[in-house]
Amino acid sequence: MAIEATVENGKIISTGTTQATDSSTKKSEKADAYDKEMFLQLLVAEMQYQDPLEPTSNTEYVSELASFSQIEAVQAVQDQMKTLEANSLVGKNVIMLVNSESGEGEYVKGRVDYVLKDDEGNMKLSIDDKLYSIDDLQSIADDKYYEAITITDTFYALVNKLPTVDTLTADDEDNIVAVRTLFDGMDSYQKQFVNPDAYKKLETLEQRLAEIKKIQEISESSKATESEKTADINSDETSDESNTTQGA
Repeated sequence: MAIEATVENGKIISTGTTQATDSSTKKSEKADAYDKEMFLQLLVAEMQYQDPLEPTSNTEYVSELASFSQIEAVQAVQDQMKTLEANSLVGKNVIMLVNSESGEGEYVKGRVDYVLKDDEGNMKLSIDDKLYSIDDLQSIADDKYYEAITITDTFYALVNKLPTVDTLTADDEDNIVAVRTLFDGMDSYQKQFVNPDAYKKLETLEQRLAEIKKIQEISESSKATESEKTADINSDETSDESNTTQGA
């Protein structure tokens, strides 16, 4: 990483950084983060451009080196904490918020199978055979909560596949029964996560289905009655023809 410095009377007045590539790019994006490489280069620049008539004292160098050691120690602790945090997620149910191809946030749920550190030192979480940055971690869920949101997501997906009230037919009965069975199988905790609008759609479709079935029953009953009347008429006609033949 290149360093630019303005030196006046052997003292550094201001510094700036040029844009780096690869792994250095991510570090430079954190304006408040200290980079030990930058610190060393600044120290070397200060030593190189110091005023020979007023050289920096050994005490100041020792102080700066001590500061560097503190920064390095803090960074080491942070790296260790991040590694411990990542390792503690193995086997846990997590929710990640990642950028989709469209650039919008997309939630990814799953159990962490393992963690690894890539060539740039970044911790990655493996979820369903895909790697995600630990920086995208949104929340950690216990088994009960994870099961609840998973089953409610399934409920939403099934409700969204159901037809509208206007396009509903008797052939959709099995699908509606399946969604109702799923909901009735939830416990009280899981039902708290169900969107009221989705459940309202299910109820509305159930009511409409009941009306359709009732209309069909009336229609079938009417057809059966007509068939019986037709059969009776045919039977009477057959009987009359038989009586007429016998009389002749």
